[in-house]
Amino acid sequence: MNLAEVEWRMTRRYGAGIADWLARLPALLDRVAADWGLVLGEPFGGGNSGATVRAWRDGVPVVLKVFPEQATAARGQAEVLRAFGPSGRVPRLLAAEDGALLMAHVDGVPGWPEPAEFAALLADLHAVAPIDRPDLVAGTTGFLGRARPEGPVTADDLAAARTACAAMAATVDRAVLLHGDLHRDNLLIGARPVVIDPFGTLGEPEFDAVDYVLDGPAIENRRDALLAVSDLRPDRLDGWCRAVAAVVAIGAFRKGGPTDELMDYARSAPRSR
Repeated sequence: MNLAEVEWRMTRRYGAGIADWLARLPALLDRVAADWGLVLGEPFGGGNSGATVRAWRDGVPVVLKVFPEQATAARGQAEVLRAFGPSGRVPRLLAAEDGALLMAHVDGVPGWPEPAEFAALLADLHAVAPIDRPDLVAGTTGFLGRARPEGPVTADDLAAARTACAAMAATVDRAVLLHGDLHRDNLLIGARPVVIDPFGTLGEPEFDAVDYVLDGPAIENRRDALLAVSDLRPDRLDGWCRAVAAVVAIGAFRKGGPTDELMDYARSAPRSR
């Protein structure tokens, strides 16, 4: 099993302090595989919260995920998967133990569906009963705290993003269970769109649509196309998109993608309310 990419991604996310866990990772995977009767394959690409590996149990494809934060992270994601289970929009959780989850494999490729399909996905996810999870104040503070000026994004841009996110989070008036990290790689398009790796945040539905709007050209057209087929509120969706556009631009810059429209959107005035 080649864990080089896992080591690179996890070190970028957690720093040098993750080295001891990475050294123990092969033995951890072997132990969990023995406990659950798994044949292990190669790791999946992408993802920064843990190591996700292809596996088979009794010839049936499954997905194994192990976490460096051990019980806390695994328990939290297990609770979120169970909560979202009735929606039919997440992989089925098969087993969980300290630091590890076993999930059903879902056929599909990462990407964005058409606006109406995405709106239906959000409606299904947000209809489940909420559970006790961090709110958007904690959620946005976390990823904004990790952001640093890079490419076209200046320290002033990030300061403005933090101010805007704080203002948006302080005025949230709904509390549904959100995916909380709904970017393109966490949405699989197959027979029916399914999300993976839900963080689980309490907040308003518009937050889960931010990456959908920002991840492509003609941002305002994407925003308006989604608004036309959903119950999302225009001012809240637009506000969240502008608040985090600069952070999304950092990711686009790292991948060699376009950033001009993202930065123009981040720096422009909100739409009329």
